Amino acid sequence: MKDESFGDDAEAAARLIGYGFRPKTTPARDDTYRALVKRHHEDPDFAYLVRRSAAGMGLMILGVSTRSGMVHAALPGSVFETKMDQFARQARMRENRDAERALHGITHLAIAVLAFPRREDLADDGYVGRVAASEVTQYVRSVCDLLAERATADEQEVDPPAEAPGLDSTWRIYLKRPEVAPTRKGNQGTSATRTITTRALTYLFDRGMLTQQGTDPERTERTYQTTHRYQIQVRELAATRAYEELLTLGVLPPVGDADGLRTMNPDTLYD
Repeated sequence: MKDESFGDDAEAAARLIGYGFRPKTTPARDDTYRALVKRHHEDPDFAYLVRRSAAGMGLMILGVSTRSGMVHAALPGSVFETKMDQFARQARMRENRDAERALHGITHLAIAVLAFPRREDLADDGYVGRVAASEVTQYVRSVCDLLAERATADEQEVDPPAEAPGLDSTWRIYLKRPEVAPTRKGNQGTSATRTITTRALTYLFDRGMLTQQGTDPERTERTYQTTHRYQIQVRELAATRAYEELLTLGVLPPVGDADGLRTMNPDTLYD
């Protein structure tokens, strides 16, 4: 005879994991979701079942709370991985694949750093970061300018370090790109760095990591506000290979304490 109680628990665990794929749904607006989160907090056996079930699906649980809901990330090799290759391919960029990954990776990294510029901001659950496309684009360009200055100071071509492939070509390519490149129809061309940033911000918005705010009167552009879901992602994951590359070069301050970061597959974007 089948154990109906265990079957109900397994179904409930799978349902909670499934909510993690619906980032726009929150426990505050869904009674079933809220009840499952409450059970996860109060029942260690259920929490264990959720964690092991997620692992079997190729997912790592990053956090479960009434504020963020279920937050998980794809483990290496999981069917749920979103490859940076796939994301970059949608942009139809002209450079080689390694450069494409790095261009988009460094942009996602810049968004995370600008959203949480201080360690205490990342650690504070009540902190809300704000970013806009123009400041992200300008920040990445300033990083690339710094790398170019270092290359000039060395009076030689700088080969990318063995542990950081692609960075050299990344800053060279980025500096050659225009910030904006209007097409004949008045749209932004895919080669513009502003387009890369806009795609990254839209990607995060679609996955419930950012919310759209009103238009900034000074910059006349839409601003984005971070969600707790995104804060958990940035706090727990060094999201791209570009993070490690820039951290090694000392260009960017570290995000959180070193032992508080877990590095995921460097070719994997947020799930």
